[in-house]
Amino acid sequence: MMTRRITPYIQMFVFFFVTFGYFFQGGGWNQNTRICLTRAIIHEQTFRIDRYRESVKEKPYSYFTFLNAGDWALYNGHYYSNKSPGLSFMAVVPFGIAEYAAKKFFPNNEEKQVLFSTYCAHLCTTVLAAVVLCLLMYYLCCAFFNFSRNASMLLTFFFSVGTLVFGYSTTFYSHVPAACFAFLAFVLAMRIKHGRARQEAWAAVLSGGAASMAALIEPSAIIPLGFVALYLFSFKRGRSLFLLFLLGCLPSGGLQVWYNIACFGGPLSVSYSYSNPNVLFPVNGRLFGLPGPHDLKNLLFLPYRGLLCSSPVFIMLIPGVFSTIKQRRFAAELLVCLLISGSMLLFIAGFHAWHGGNAVGPRYLVPAFPFGFVLTVFAFQRFSATFKVVGLLSIVINLAITTVGNEVSYLIKNPLTDVVLHQLLQNNVAVNPVPISNFENYPDLNAVFMDENWFQAPQIVNFNSFNFGELLFPFHLLSLLPLFCFWMLWACWWKKNNT
Repeated sequence: MMTRRITPYIQMFVFFFVTFGYFFQGGGWNQNTRICLTRAIIHEQTFRIDRYRESVKEKPYSYFTFLNAGDWALYNGHYYSNKSPGLSFMAVVPFGIAEYAAKKFFPNNEEKQVLFSTYCAHLCTTVLAAVVLCLLMYYLCCAFFNFSRNASMLLTFFFSVGTLVFGYSTTFYSHVPAACFAFLAFVLAMRIKHGRARQEAWAAVLSGGAASMAALIEPSAIIPLGFVALYLFSFKRGRSLFLLFLLGCLPSGGLQVWYNIACFGGPLSVSYSYSNPNVLFPVNGRLFGLPGPHDLKNLLFLPYRGLLCSSPVFIMLIPGVFSTIKQRRFAAELLVCLLISGSMLLFIAGFHAWHGGNAVGPRYLVPAFPFGFVLTVFAFQRFSATFKVVGLLSIVINLAITTVGNEVSYLIKNPLTDVVLHQLLQNNVAVNPVPISNFENYPDLNAVFMDENWFQAPQIVNFNSFNFGELLFPFHLLSLLPLFCFWMLWACWWKKNNT
């Protein structure tokens, strides 16, 4: 009986790990600055990334003092990553192990060593976190909300492959790991409230640890941390365990304080205060303003980076919210999901750089995606056909995004048509040419950072981004064929064990 309960989770682990690991989106300033920090910790036991700066001396690009990672912070004459350090910390062990192996495979090629090590670290951090996030969504739908296994799997598929979670599970970014830890904290707190935690004290500690780890990875995850804490405090048993929740927050909180002091001289001094001004988008000297209707319209609806353009399945949140009113048993949980989603939406809408720079959609909202998707699931019961149609459309869109790449310049007005569709019609896949390191090997890339046409420029062909089908069908849409074959075989396996 126990084996029968565990089998779906094993099957889904295999499905999502292979699906997400099949793609790798390559380099870019966001990814590269995190890897610079990881390499600095491994090789020099420091948080300074000075050694990994690659600059351009030739005009007209000589102002790129840190070509490979413009997302830097400069303090007291030293360079640091301007990102929160959590993901870089997580990557240290897998990157170090992979680098040791890579030096055996590619003894005289540092560029391939770094690319291979980054991909392996990505598998052990971003991809693994994405898989756990999917398992948590399935668990919530099946074990708490009492959906069937097939319905729970389908909903999880819509969430993971039909939203930006897909593309950012294949990219060494912080959003999906932050979403995973924040959602894990919430699910653990739910288990305490509903009497499903065998070791409630440990569940409280782990919930606090997961919530604070999410914030260490992505600062905006402080919002779900606060609401999970309030949720735990809202019921009697949770209040008795609240100090243990706070105890769980201490390790990640201590790491953040230590990092701030070591790098920027004070516990509350953060990297963003010393960030490269060329990557910020201030308005009247401020990074944030009060969100208005125009901001929400841009963030939700417009083709530029609107949420419903890249992840239309979230339109089911509207009937979903009304359907959740009848779910009195989970009223508190659904309210928490609504508060987290709404607060994140308003927070990012007030951020002048809400578009996320190089992105195809509102990537800063991804840590709130699992909470927002929970609000859609009860619409599946009443509007099943509509949900399936919108979900299928979302899967097609996000498979296209992931196939082409999600590093699209903020200057592109409509990334889905001007870049993604444009490249697919030209039979191009994995088009991001940016490496992780050794930019001197790619002199033609200097102009990429100045080119508002970005992917519409003449194709630079390399394997800095890739999918594994390109081993058989390089630079071709047929490279998706092995993935589709895997999906069909996996569907037969699932049907055999879940009917």
